[in-house]
Amino acid sequence: MLFIYRTAVNILYPIIILFIYLRIWIKKEDKKRYKEKLFSSSFAVRKSDKKKLIWFHVASIGEFNSIRPIIHKLHKDNKFNFLITSITFSSAKLVEDEFLHDNRVTHRYLPIDKSSLAKKFLNSWSPNLAIFVDSEIWPNFIFEIKKNNIPLLLLNARI
Repeated sequence: MLFIYRTAVNILYPIIILFIYLRIWIKKEDKKRYKEKLFSSSFAVRKSDKKKLIWFHVASIGEFNSIRPIIHKLHKDNKFNFLITSITFSSAKLVEDEFLHDNRVTHRYLPIDKSSLAKKFLNSWSPNLAIFVDSEIWPNFIFEIKKNNIPLLLLNARI
């Protein structure tokens, strides 16, 4: 089943790129940062090796709102940096507005769940903990997280 999924993602990847360009044209995609979803050269890693990195993946606004209290509580300890990934333009704006002047919180768009992108993303960011919030499960990311021995929490997740 994983083989079929990975094959489908690889075959559809050029179509996904075209779809994202279409979304830019209709103003549904971030025209400055869309490449974060498509190309490993655009991951723009910004992290400190001195603090542990907690990675939260939220699909959109609702999921981000559900983890806000967790981030603010953990933030007080000053032991962690946070990477928040999302899919939507609106959630990215919300995260950036909330943590605009906070260099311990970084937002990135989650790359397409292509095995090579997942591997490069995880190798680049090297999170100490990954937390997927609510409804999005990405098989290639989950398998790469497991390969890298990164603890993974699925909060209210379903496939």
